[in-house]
Amino acid sequence: MKSPLASAFSAALLACALGHLAGCVSKPVVSLHHAEVRDASLSGIGLEVVLKIDNPNAYDVQVRNVHAQVTIAGKYALAPIDVTPNTWLPSNQSTLVSVPLSIPWTMLPVLVTETLGSSEVKYHVSGTADVTAVRALQIEKNDYPIDEDGVLPRQVFVSASPGGIHFGVSQ
Repeated sequence: MKSPLASAFSAALLACALGHLAGCVSKPVVSLHHAEVRDASLSGIGLEVVLKIDNPNAYDVQVRNVHAQVTIAGKYALAPIDVTPNTWLPSNQSTLVSVPLSIPWTMLPVLVTETLGSSEVKYHVSGTADVTAVRALQIEKNDYPIDEDGVLPRQVFVSASPGGIHFGVSQ
């Protein structure tokens, strides 16, 4: 059984850590590492989008679950993403995280046509993530908001169009 002093110390440590997290949290920086065409099915093309996540915090952060909606080129909503990476992002380091993405066949020609003259296609991700901070304390926060913009190389969509599929080619 814990002594009242030990319990008070644990509570103070937790309060201090939570205060630190609330006051000095730096949002991890997400950028595209690469994207690959993985498969094709009757419904469309399967991509693997590999994100590089830089954790600038002095503590590790675990991404347990992600629930998000992706919109491509400002107007094309993809099927919702529900992934469970259960990946720890070590403090002050970069980590690669793969996210599966499916592009319907009907969307590919429109995206390729609309983005002529550009080498990139913009996307927006909004949703939530369930995260855990500080491995030793396991401080959990569910429904942490995600609201990120990014770009994918247009070549990913050109390669994925009928007649241009190249599986496993990094961009």
